[in-house]
Amino acid sequence: MRKWIFSLLISVILAGCGTIPGSHETSSVNNHSPNSETENQGNAVEQLTVQRGQDVFTKEHPPLNLGIITSANELYTLAYRKSGEEIGIKTSQELGFPIESPKESGTVEKERTYIRLVKPPFLPDPGVNEFPRKDIILYVDPQSPDDAFVAIQNPEKLDEWRVLKVSGYGPWLKKEIDLYLSLNTGL
Repeated sequence: MRKWIFSLLISVILAGCGTIPGSHETSSVNNHSPNSETENQGNAVEQLTVQRGQDVFTKEHPPLNLGIITSANELYTLAYRKSGEEIGIKTSQELGFPIESPKESGTVEKERTYIRLVKPPFLPDPGVNEFPRKDIILYVDPQSPDDAFVAIQNPEKLDEWRVLKVSGYGPWLKKEIDLYLSLNTGL
């Protein structure tokens, strides 16, 4: 019985060592799609700004796998591909957001609830189903607290924002912000 188990073990080990040339699966490093560099540029986040009430929190060059960034990008994708109701084009003044995001954390006068992803300008290649954009703001409007709004900054006219409404996502957005602040600031 021992000889049989030993023979089986040796066979398994030898079978794993001998492979047919060219039969290896390629590593994930080599499995990039032709658009992966473009996708990475489009997903880059230079700064994350989160405001809850009058408190503003900023983080320079946050990791892309940060939960709030992943969630914000997913809501943005949901808004422009499926569930967003086009509200129209608004100016920064109409929205109540400055063209530039605050550079430092602190306190501001106007209460808001939002996430801002400060991104480099992105102009999609022909055939890519996405808006040209720079920054993305996901916010809750006090006039419509049950809904989330997605504002997409025009990369060629920074004062213009395309606004989409995603019904029913206002409470979810508030909870995402609460979760992020609780885990990263202790508040």
